[in-house]
Amino acid sequence: MIGDDYFELRSRIGTDLLALAAALRETGGDADSATILDNLIASLKEPFVFVVVGEVNVGKSTFLNALFGQDFSSTGVVPTTGKILFFRHGDEHSVVPITPTLDEVYAPVDFLRDFHIVDTPGTNSVENEHQMITERFVPIADLVIFVFSAMNPWGASAWQFLEKVHREWMRHVVFVLQQSDLRSPEEIQVITDYMGQLTRQRFGRDFPLFAVSAKKAFLARNAGIERERLLQDSGFHALEAHISSIVRHNTARLNKLASTMRLARQILDSMRERFVLGMHQAKRKTGVLQELQTERELQVDRTLKKILPALDATERDYHESVMRVAGLASDALTTRKAFQRKAAQEEEAENGARPQSLDHRLFQELQHRTGDRWRQVSLVLEEDVHQFERFLYAQGRGILFPLDATMPAHDYGEEESELRRRFGTHVDSSLRRFVIGLKLDEDIEPGLESSRVTARWLPRLILPVVIATGLCAWFDGSVSALIALGAGLLLMAVVYLLTQVRLSSARNAILDKLEDSSATLREMLHKQVTEDVTHSFTRFLDTLNPAQANAAHTEREQATQVERLRQLADSFSVLDEQIRVLTPR
Repeated sequence: MIGDDYFELRSRIGTDLLALAAALRETGGDADSATILDNLIASLKEPFVFVVVGEVNVGKSTFLNALFGQDFSSTGVVPTTGKILFFRHGDEHSVVPITPTLDEVYAPVDFLRDFHIVDTPGTNSVENEHQMITERFVPIADLVIFVFSAMNPWGASAWQFLEKVHREWMRHVVFVLQQSDLRSPEEIQVITDYMGQLTRQRFGRDFPLFAVSAKKAFLARNAGIERERLLQDSGFHALEAHISSIVRHNTARLNKLASTMRLARQILDSMRERFVLGMHQAKRKTGVLQELQTERELQVDRTLKKILPALDATERDYHESVMRVAGLASDALTTRKAFQRKAAQEEEAENGARPQSLDHRLFQELQHRTGDRWRQVSLVLEEDVHQFERFLYAQGRGILFPLDATMPAHDYGEEESELRRRFGTHVDSSLRRFVIGLKLDEDIEPGLESSRVTARWLPRLILPVVIATGLCAWFDGSVSALIALGAGLLLMAVVYLLTQVRLSSARNAILDKLEDSSATLREMLHKQVTEDVTHSFTRFLDTLNPAQANAAHTEREQATQVERLRQLADSFSVLDEQIRVLTPR
């Protein structure tokens, strides 16, 4: 096809412009740039204009049929009158009268998408149209083809018409010597030599001259029989190469493509600059948000370090509380309790003499000794949370919050805040769970019951000892009685000592449990405090996490668009170079 490389270049430019327009619209670009791109894309579709001039019966229609491989006369729309015919592409065949001497002919022929053909009536038939052709069509023509018949190339009207063409436009003129198959090669050579001499004499210049046989070219394109030989004999190879060169190296068209590329490049560079700036802003925002995330984690650690000394002090207070509770345990495990009947103990309990609960007393002791300290800790935590909030608002303006955003006010009055109340409740709950888990009260009764079982033998031994002593005195005298009495008393002493040992063992077991549980208390409080401190700063993640995810998403989108436009810019550079190579120097 004529001018394939030019049209391929134009098509690639159109594809890149469409891609740029799509990127502009997808990213909400300005309407003016979109309009400019639409106009540039539309201007690329502007067809080449060929004006075909010649006398009647020189074979213009056959020439056009051969040049574009389409039988114009078979379309059924070519008028038989002597009018100027302006052929354009259309979805259906139609003829639209424009003036009494001009018709626009629409035909569904592919080459008419890229070429508009002005087919003039014979130069020797309608003299009045000559002025319209020279004034209206020749100035806009990319090529003016003068068709001469090899049988009579000396028709005066064609040469007279050429004289009316402005000298500036003669550079677009090509001579075609049609019907060359009706002459011998020698005759054709003589004719072409003379035509060249004539043009130099009359116009002071040479015109490209091609001797062709349109009939052979048309047969080659449509019949397909001996195609290459017929095309070679037709002389159309050289003509088509020349026309393709004109299309390919058309300075005005190439300059227009270059201008189109410059305008598109400006829009592309502006878009790319905007996306690069957006990418950097998103990257900066991501960096700031990551710093705030890191600062939040560091603040959690700093707050925990402030609070951890309270655990050491609480552990010391616990040891002191243990000493107080140990006294209660000793009171609950006295010798009197061991020798007292259970019924008597229950009766005392009913009368209001119930022993004090060790669990309750230990919890009270811990609350009394540590309550103020943990209230101070809650104040420290609250202040750190508010301090980080102030830092967040200071660093996050324009990123997390509007530039004119103000931090919410906080009341530092005596009324307990929700954060302090929740923290205090959790600490009390941990202390209560710890004390309940010790089960001190449950450990008292087994030890006391074990001692009571041993102590029951003491009153049971009194009667046997008395009886044994009396029998010994009766039968063996006072010495035997004394021995028996001593043995009985010794046995009773052993029972008493066993009772004391079991009571002491029970007391020691409780004390050991209290001492060993110190690490458990510290672990429970450490876990609870860590959870509360972490949770107090976790609420900021509701602001940071979505903002960070959004910033990362925006950064990826901006980077994708930058890369997309970079690839388009590279393609533009290749197209610019191709336009530069094609442009005549």
